[in-house]
Amino acid sequence: MIRNRLKKISNIVLPSHNIKIAITGLSRAGKTLFITSFIDQLLHQNRLNSVTASKSAFKVTIKPPMSNIKRFDYYTLIDILKNEHRWPDSTDEISHILLNFESKSRFSFLPNSSFTIELIDYPGEWLLDLSLLKLSYKEWSRKSIAWLNSIDNIKAKEYLKTIDSLKANTLGKEVQERLHTQYKELLIHLKKNHYSQLTPGRFVLPADLANDPLLHFAPIGKGLDSLENIFKTNYKKYVKEVVKEIHLEHFKGFERQVVLVDVIEALQNGYECYSDMKDGIKEMLQPYDHKNKNFFSQWLTPSIKNVLFVATKADHVAASQHTNFSKLLDNLVDKIRHDMDISHIKTDTQLVAALKSTTSIVKEHNGESLAFVRGILEKDAQVHDLYAGKMPHKFPNKKEWNRDLYGYENFLPPKKLYGDDEALEHINMDRVIEKLIGDLL
Repeated sequence: MIRNRLKKISNIVLPSHNIKIAITGLSRAGKTLFITSFIDQLLHQNRLNSVTASKSAFKVTIKPPMSNIKRFDYYTLIDILKNEHRWPDSTDEISHILLNFESKSRFSFLPNSSFTIELIDYPGEWLLDLSLLKLSYKEWSRKSIAWLNSIDNIKAKEYLKTIDSLKANTLGKEVQERLHTQYKELLIHLKKNHYSQLTPGRFVLPADLANDPLLHFAPIGKGLDSLENIFKTNYKKYVKEVVKEIHLEHFKGFERQVVLVDVIEALQNGYECYSDMKDGIKEMLQPYDHKNKNFFSQWLTPSIKNVLFVATKADHVAASQHTNFSKLLDNLVDKIRHDMDISHIKTDTQLVAALKSTTSIVKEHNGESLAFVRGILEKDAQVHDLYAGKMPHKFPNKKEWNRDLYGYENFLPPKKLYGDDEALEHINMDRVIEKLIGDLL
């Protein structure tokens, strides 16, 4: 009996003092809401039955902020959601929050275990910039121009026409600033039109670098040596002082990562958006590519062991369609997961709504029973019953894609009165917590 007890004790894995988890995702994927809900569920736990029922009792507290790092503003954000019933503004820079966990020991003769989880809110657009670490200015410029040539967008064509018209002796501060501004405005325009592969990330999410001359560069073609030399100098400085010393410094030491994916945006905006989002997610995760492992190994220590892909906005779709919704996420990231498996990184997927803003109902329509969602539409702040179309189990091919089949809309948070110790109502956040940190609890 003693031997069996000792054997059980020897199998206990005590978590390290500080577990770093990166929460990433491209714009509009719901990163700010996800992190706020993740913290809220852990603090209150009354909507985590599937987690708390299978784990030893634990409590979570927010630790004081670190003096040299911006803190994720949970308290303000949760007040906006619970009391003002509106969506908070998206975050546009890196922020952190420390959660202290104390777990009841399974054995009475052992003390309670205590550890800290550090959540890092990391913009996906900045994560894309890590790919610049292995690209010279000329390589990045060539790659960016090739991408712009591949998309059907009038402003992209205008920019390409501008750089084609430049003369070999083009020089001067006015020309540099004009090109930079046109390229920056192009990236902002493409972001609004659901494109994902936008580098440099600081052009669309500048944070403290807005209007900084460090950003004065843009991709140009061949035969422009004088202008290229100036842009190359600024590009190299950006990669060294921003990407390497700021972006990468924050990214070091992650053990786990959440990648938020807006599957509905990909489905609703056509094949080009879907294809570009897929490539953008792959680009975000390029540091883990086994072919590049030696290049990044000096920075990513310890390397990421677990990546969880999360499809947000489950409440935009009736519950009866969630199986197909999950299959779409799997369809989108299947090849990426396969490549990460080769790099010995464990991956998983999950469909969630960090805050459930609708209810599923069934209504008769033209003699057919259809699954609707009922909620407060963002566009007019009125309650509506919405049928957005049947969600497919896989993405259509390019020829069959018909955007008119999908009419998803954005909803406002429900006007619910929350108790003092009541967590946000959600869909599957308990499963996220189980998959992400269940082994630590």
